[in-house]
Amino acid sequence: MDGYPGGALPPVRRFAAELRRLRIAAGDPQLKTIAARAQCSQATVSEALNGRRLPSETVTRRLVMALDGDWARWKELWRLVRTELDELKHHTPETPPRTLRADMVSYPDAPSFYRAAATAIRAARREIRLTYVRVHPPGQWLNSEADAYYKTVLQWAREHADGSASVRRIIGVPERNGAPVPSYLAWLREHQAEVRDVYAYEARVMSWNNSCSWHNTGLLDDSVTFLSFSGAGRQQLAGLSVEGPVFLAHYASIFDQSWGALQPLDEYVARQGP
Repeated sequence: MDGYPGGALPPVRRFAAELRRLRIAAGDPQLKTIAARAQCSQATVSEALNGRRLPSETVTRRLVMALDGDWARWKELWRLVRTELDELKHHTPETPPRTLRADMVSYPDAPSFYRAAATAIRAARREIRLTYVRVHPPGQWLNSEADAYYKTVLQWAREHADGSASVRRIIGVPERNGAPVPSYLAWLREHQAEVRDVYAYEARVMSWNNSCSWHNTGLLDDSVTFLSFSGAGRQQLAGLSVEGPVFLAHYASIFDQSWGALQPLDEYVARQGP
C-alpha cells in the first residue's frame, strides 16, 4: 500500500496526519486529556494519531469533537478514506480462473446455525462483517440460540474496544410507503441505545421494500463465511459456513461497496423523528 503516485502517504497515515494537525490547532493537548474528552482509551487515541489503524466513524467523531473540529468536514473525510481502503483491499492483479476448493459445513436448522456462528465469532481475531435483512427484527426470535448469537456479537465488540478490531453490520429495514415498519423502528431505537458506547461496533441501514427475507452473510476475519437462508416462517432458517479466503472475498467486496453507500444507524433513526 506504499506504492502511491508521487509518494503520497497511504490513506490511514494521511488521515492520522490530519488528526495530528487538528490536535496542534487545538493547543496540543495530552493523550489522556483527549481520551477523557472523547470517552475512549489512551491506546485508541494513540493508534488513531499514529496511523496504526483507521478509527471507527463513532470514535472519529468523538476525537474530532474533543479537538474542536468541524465534524461535517471530518465525516466526509473519514468516509472517503474508508472507501479508499475498501477499494484497495479488493484490488489485486488479474489472475486466471481456478477451481475453488473450500471446506463447507451445512446447518439444517436455526439452532445449529446460530450455535456454530456464535462459536466462530468468539474465535474471530480482528474483523466481523454482518448483514441482517429479514422481515422481522431480531427481538422477535424465540429460540435461545439466536438470542445467544446476537449477544455474542456485541460482547465480542465490547471485549475488543481498545484494539484494532471492528464489527460492521448492515441492517435491512423493511419499509412501507417510504416509512420503516413500526416494529422495526422500535427495535432500531432500542439497538441504537444498546450500542451507543460500543466503540468497536458500527451499523448502517439499508431501506428494503421486499416482502420476503433474503440470504444473510457473516464474514469473519478474512477466511470464514456464514450464509443463512430464511424460510417463510419466523423461525425457518438454514445455512452453511465455508472456510476459505477466496470464497469470502466475493462477499466481502459486495459488503464493502454496499457499506460505503448506506446511512449510519444514528442518522437513519434521527431522520424518522421522535
